[in-house]
Amino acid sequence: MSEGAPHQQRTDPTMFLSETDRETLLKTLNARSPELTQARMANALLLLAEGLSTEDVAGLLYLDEASVAGWKAMFSKRNPKAA
Repeated sequence: MSEGAPHQQRTDPTMFLSETDRETLLKTLNARSPELTQARMANALLLLAEGLSTEDVAGLLYLDEASVAGWKAMFSKRNPKAA
C-alpha cells in the first residue's frame, strides 16, 4: 500500500481536520497490520461488488489503485464467478 489517494478538497466541508490530525489519521490508515489490511481489502471488495470503479474505491478508502486492482484480481482468480 502506498500513502493513499491525495486529499481532495470539498467545497462544503462538514468537518475540519488540522494537518496534524490528518497526518495522524493517514498514518493509522497506512499501518501494515494484517488485520487492518484484511479489513481494508474486504471494504474494497464490497464496494467493487456494488459497482464502484477501482479508481473510485481507491479514492474513497485512501488506497492506491494498484492495491485495489490487485485485490480484485486475486479475489477473481480464487472465485471465478466473481470476475
